[in-house]
Amino acid sequence: MSFRSTATLLALIISFWQPEGRAQSIAPLPALKDSAKFLVGVALNVGNEVDDLVDIKESAALISTQFNSIVAENGMKMRFLHPAVDTYDFVAADALVEYARGHGMIMHGHTLIWHHDSQLPDWMKSYQGDWQAMLRDHVQQICRHFAGKVKSWDVVNEAIDNRHTDQYRATLFLDKLGPAYIEQAFIAAHEADPAAVLYYNDFGMESKAEKLQFMLTIIDDFQRRRIPLHGIGFQMHVRVDSPNIAQIKSALQAVVARGLQVRISELDVSLNQTRKVANLDPALTQLQKNRYREIVSAYLQSVPPAQRGGITFWGLLDKDSWLVESKPYPDWPLLFDDQGQAKPAFWGVLEGLKELQ
Repeated sequence: MSFRSTATLLALIISFWQPEGRAQSIAPLPALKDSAKFLVGVALNVGNEVDDLVDIKESAALISTQFNSIVAENGMKMRFLHPAVDTYDFVAADALVEYARGHGMIMHGHTLIWHHDSQLPDWMKSYQGDWQAMLRDHVQQICRHFAGKVKSWDVVNEAIDNRHTDQYRATLFLDKLGPAYIEQAFIAAHEADPAAVLYYNDFGMESKAEKLQFMLTIIDDFQRRRIPLHGIGFQMHVRVDSPNIAQIKSALQAVVARGLQVRISELDVSLNQTRKVANLDPALTQLQKNRYREIVSAYLQSVPPAQRGGITFWGLLDKDSWLVESKPYPDWPLLFDDQGQAKPAFWGVLEGLKELQ
């Protein structure tokens, strides 16, 4: 195995300790992390390259004052950490992990296995060797490297089909190994880092009853066979008007009943997937505020304190959201606007956190 040098890592990290620019001018806000008795996290689109830390320097004060957990939106996925069959590259991810440690934040790992073509390393798409051994090595090399530094992992991401929701998603991993690749990944991760909390992560389970039921069937099977699955991540990419809160509560409670940890792992609230408006207006911001408040409140009502893995928002500023990057129309799905100012959504989250603890 080969690994990239980390000789320049420490000097680079030190240069980011002091926040600069826009974040210094942000008026003091109540800290979300201080209003919750569980982890409140944010996804940062860094870790792809060491220089990505430059992108968060201007928002460093906002990140460190509001959140106590971070996750790499893309930079700890397969193609970044395992770029060649015998090569692992941890330099950029190490920088992010060290950034989290230096700011007293918990690091969540995302994700060990994901099917998406854009995040698969090219070599893996044509691999002709022993797939079971290769995937096991992939999981264990990464988990061992970050043992004691990464508290929890999304081990497998989005393995259930989103159209035929009572089936496994057709992926390269399913084709090569069948559904057993999922349990094999959890077993390998647990062996490599027994202290890590291991999650299955997916979207739409709070809105699609068949998908939820299929996921629960997997959980029940794993629990009968003592497969080391510790929690479920509900991505919760939702709209202001759907799914309804009763559905969300029911889905969370179904996992709680099985004794697992529950994370809202990728929370954002889209305003424009159905409306397609050109500009954000005050009425929409109030709808979004109310939606964030009721989702946070539903989490607190449905998940007992001992099972709360936390809530992570999938991005910091509206302009950085994957929804803005991937859609042909504007959207404003996050808690802070493009200048780092708190939107009504921020105050909705704060209200939800204060309703129940």
